[in-house]
Amino acid sequence: MATATNDADKILQQMALIRRELHEDVRGVVAGAEAVTDWRRYIRSYPLAALGAAVAVGYLVVPRRHTVIATKHDLAKVVEQAKEPAAKRSGKGLLAVAFGMIAPVAVRAAQGYAVRYLEDWISQLQNQQMNPAAQMPQGMSPPPSSAGWKPGA
Repeated sequence: MATATNDADKILQQMALIRRELHEDVRGVVAGAEAVTDWRRYIRSYPLAALGAAVAVGYLVVPRRHTVIATKHDLAKVVEQAKEPAAKRSGKGLLAVAFGMIAPVAVRAAQGYAVRYLEDWISQLQNQQMNPAAQMPQGMSPPPSSAGWKPGA
């Protein structure tokens, strides 16, 4: 009998040791995963490589400039357009330009008002559903709940 309890105690101790080691191993794996995914560590460790990668990404992202070679014909058009009056060139009046500047602001304000109105409306509906007594006129009470209902009463 004594050996059976000693064997069980040894097994329990081994299981506790294995659990502790497993916990430490998991901590190590988590720390390693965090270290691998920390981009700041790579910048601190390899600043020149990080700078080179940033330059390469910037070069690939920024579009190239298109060089336009002006011909005599193109220059003649530019000179002719410069001689025309400004109102004739643009084709837009002052009112159209002002509307073009104000219209996006007005649309944005209208969207804001509409969203605020809808939020208020939804919150009122939610309040009515959560607290039906709040919407009852004075002197009236809400209908009794089914929990207080007794048959024959």
